[in-house]
Amino acid sequence: MNGAQAVIETLKREGVKYVFGLPGTTIMHLIDALYDEKEIRYITVRHEQVAAFMADGYARATGEIGVCMASRGPGAANLTIGIHNAYAESVPVLALLGQVSDQIYYQDAFEEMDLVKFFEPITKWALEIHQTERIPELLQRGITTALSGRPRPVAVSLPLDAQIKEGEFSFRTVFRSKHRVVDLQGVKQAAELLKNAKNPVIIAGGGVVLSGGTRDLVQLAEQLAIPVITTWRKPNVFPNDHHLYFGNVGPGCPSVCWKLIDEADVVLAVGMHFSEFSTNRWTALNEQTRLIHIDIDEAELGKIYIPEVALLGDARETVQEIIKELAGYDEIAEHRESFQKNLPQYKEETKLPEQVRDRPVLSTAVMGSINRMLENYDAIVVEDAATFGPWLTRYGRFKPGNFYAAAGGSMGWGFPASMGIKLANPDKVVTNVTGDGAFWMVAQDLETAVRENIPVINIVLNNFCYGNTRDRQKTAHQGRYIGIRYNNIDFAQFARLLGAYGERVESADDLDGAIERAIASGKPAIIDIIQDQWEGLPPGAIPAISK
Repeated sequence: MNGAQAVIETLKREGVKYVFGLPGTTIMHLIDALYDEKEIRYITVRHEQVAAFMADGYARATGEIGVCMASRGPGAANLTIGIHNAYAESVPVLALLGQVSDQIYYQDAFEEMDLVKFFEPITKWALEIHQTERIPELLQRGITTALSGRPRPVAVSLPLDAQIKEGEFSFRTVFRSKHRVVDLQGVKQAAELLKNAKNPVIIAGGGVVLSGGTRDLVQLAEQLAIPVITTWRKPNVFPNDHHLYFGNVGPGCPSVCWKLIDEADVVLAVGMHFSEFSTNRWTALNEQTRLIHIDIDEAELGKIYIPEVALLGDARETVQEIIKELAGYDEIAEHRESFQKNLPQYKEETKLPEQVRDRPVLSTAVMGSINRMLENYDAIVVEDAATFGPWLTRYGRFKPGNFYAAAGGSMGWGFPASMGIKLANPDKVVTNVTGDGAFWMVAQDLETAVRENIPVINIVLNNFCYGNTRDRQKTAHQGRYIGIRYNNIDFAQFARLLGAYGERVESADDLDGAIERAIASGKPAIIDIIQDQWEGLPPGAIPAISK
């Protein structure tokens, strides 16, 4: 067995089912080792960033390691857009990188670069394996690192000679625990703060989903009648139809979100970091607010706001301990129900605006069709980094497991991530909601979806411009528009040319039917929706900060 075969054997023992990549000289031995491997499916993409995005989507949907692969130099560099997004979003992705042979390293070899230094800022660990016999050991350590604690990507560089050399290998079974011991004394303090609070609020982030803690969070919120707000682009953390759910903070969110946080005397932050958009540019919490912060990453505790109680641990297990500490407590004071006075405002702010015309198709009509799709099908919605995002998170009705978003900000993430999510959920309808600008960045991989029979639906909101930049130029630069407009092809015809389903929608009346026909086709699909170039964010929404 050579080093490349040892890599694939290690992946197989780790339960890896897919490897996403683009062939290149320094990974040909790895690809060759996959030739006879029946348990791992290798999927070739048309650009390396797509491989990273697909691995990201698959990892989010399964909780398992997502694997992407690229050759040296430019190929590896192309992965970094997706690896950065996975790092920002705490997603366990393994990037396997081909590297030039040790014997010609530091001699200006073709496409030579220091891959470890290049990937270090956007990974939890970047390493290069020079000793062939250590490949299983170090690769398993890398996978353990990616999956443990706060999940994040790991990059493994494999010089050609390490791949080619024959060796004797030892394969081990690794036990991994994703959880941490809970600080029981801190739990008691947190429980007391929550019991005595007059206007508490829970802010829940992606760590709740990673830990599988939604059900426990619902139980805690119900026990103490605490309103729940989710972080930016994370509406899937808490059931949106629950009477304690008060929306998703960030650009386009209901103003009642900020009102509840501002009025809170105690904030319980669960599995979240205090990012720019989740805090209204770090202005959300006032100085009098008493903060309880639960997170599995010690670096996040006290990083932005100093908590009165900092609980380092798994979100689900920590919430469970707080629930135990509150056992038998049912003395919810009348003022605890005061949040209900905000319900009318929340309902009004999350009611879809009236559809005032059919052409061009308004975002309110698109949002209505998406909500009906969620009601009628076992569907998953994926939000690309696009102007439509605030419409989805404000007016969508999501639940854990049926929504994913590119909070890392990478345009074009949605379509490839949808393919990874579809591979993990073959029986669900997976729909990517994207803008024309974002879709253009990965459109070539519709061929990948057709070739590999991955039937995801792309709802392309086609307004012939970069909408986020337009909104910023409107508000911060007095409407001095430059560099935002471009021309588009007929995306529906493009889809049909590649063997996918394509339909152009120019009237809101045709939306529901187009979605139904795309689903019924059983093919990868594009629904090309023509929109007004000047339609912006939802009413009352504030464009993303441009400073």
